Amino acid sequence: MQNRDKVLIVDDEQAIVELMGLYLRSEYDVINAYNGHEALERIKIDKPDIVLLDVMMPDMNGYEVCRRLKTSVETQFLPVIMVTALSGKDDRIKGIEVGADEFLGKPVNRMELVTRVRSLLRIKHLQDKILAERNDAMNYLDAAGFIVVVIDAELRVNLINRKGNETLGYEEFELIGQDFVKAIVRNDMIADVRASLEAAMTGTSELPDYWEIPIVRKDGRHITVRWYDTVLNGNDGEITGLICSGEDLSIFDE
Repeated sequence: MQNRDKVLIVDDEQAIVELMGLYLRSEYDVINAYNGHEALERIKIDKPDIVLLDVMMPDMNGYEVCRRLKTSVETQFLPVIMVTALSGKDDRIKGIEVGADEFLGKPVNRMELVTRVRSLLRIKHLQDKILAERNDAMNYLDAAGFIVVVIDAELRVNLINRKGNETLGYEEFELIGQDFVKAIVRNDMIADVRASLEAAMTGTSELPDYWEIPIVRKDGRHITVRWYDTVLNGNDGEITGLICSGEDLSIFDE
């Protein structure tokens, strides 16, 4: 039997929780919470697939619960539908700012509720599939034993494997979005490395077969890495970034 998706319903009014649960129970496993703190605990324990979240709660309002979920690596992709009697434009803007995926007004319409839950779960399943494929690819890159960094046309880090983070001394997502050159290249080499990478991005020059660059770890220790860089092209042939594969040469000096 296929596992059913789990829906967490959060509201401080028991009657509303029971009504929405009645609407959804035929298709989903329903979990209940009656305040913000309980909701966060239920999410940690039960790992729901979607959250229906009341805005106006006494101890911790829905905006704060949503903000915590969307700023956590573990729950940032968890769909959140804000359920509220508030209808003002500013209230919706505040919900968007904290990362809400959808809004439902009170009293909740059964058809609208079921349709939006179903739609967001379909998107979540696609995201889960993409993330699983990404994780498989990352495991393969980690097994290779090389530092692997993907940077975009603006030299920002889009992806870095476990070996890269370990070698450079960073946590898993710490380098994502940072300027690759500014973050790790030794100060006296920044201008030259940036110029070379930018020239490769614009197609005005080719990268060498490999190059050895002094790198600064997060803890300040200097190491030398031999980089083998490959240009990434989009469907139209335009250069969209680089894959930088690196070998830590300092291990041979130990």
